[in-house]
Amino acid sequence: MPTGNFDDPATANAAPTETKHSLRLPADYYTAPLSEVRPVFPKWVPWGCGTAAAIFLGILFAGGALLNGPRLGQVIDFVMGTTLGELRPMIAADVTPQLKQQFEDEVKRMREGLRNGQVVVQNVQPFLKAMQKAVSDEKVTAAELGELTVAARKSRSPVKGNRLTGKRPTV
Repeated sequence: MPTGNFDDPATANAAPTETKHSLRLPADYYTAPLSEVRPVFPKWVPWGCGTAAAIFLGILFAGGALLNGPRLGQVIDFVMGTTLGELRPMIAADVTPQLKQQFEDEVKRMREGLRNGQVVVQNVQPFLKAMQKAVSDEKVTAAELGELTVAARKSRSPVKGNRLTGKRPTV
């Protein structure tokens, strides 16, 4: 039995027993000759996953191409219609019917312009931000409704040029 002194002669330890692992260590895998190495994945996995990735990218590209231009306006119109349905019950009781009607008229014109491609989608962003701010407290006051009406009116104003087509939108 060793005493723990460094002066004592080293005793022979028992030979380490090697156990056969079902899984190779990475160092053994990469240093082994190719004839002994079994592939980690079956041969179809790279082809199947690569094909799935290519199909996904194709669908993503096609979806972006479909939504580019007037179709994006139609999608935003649909989302806006749903949101306006949720906004109407939030309008405070002290808002006059005339202000409500002005708001409805401006929003109707803006949505028609979106569907027809006459309103550029980038012009609708201030309206959407104002709407998000107005509904954040779940109550739309007369001042907030007035801001929304002005934002809807401004969204129909012409731009210097559409960044996608270079054409001026018709109002």
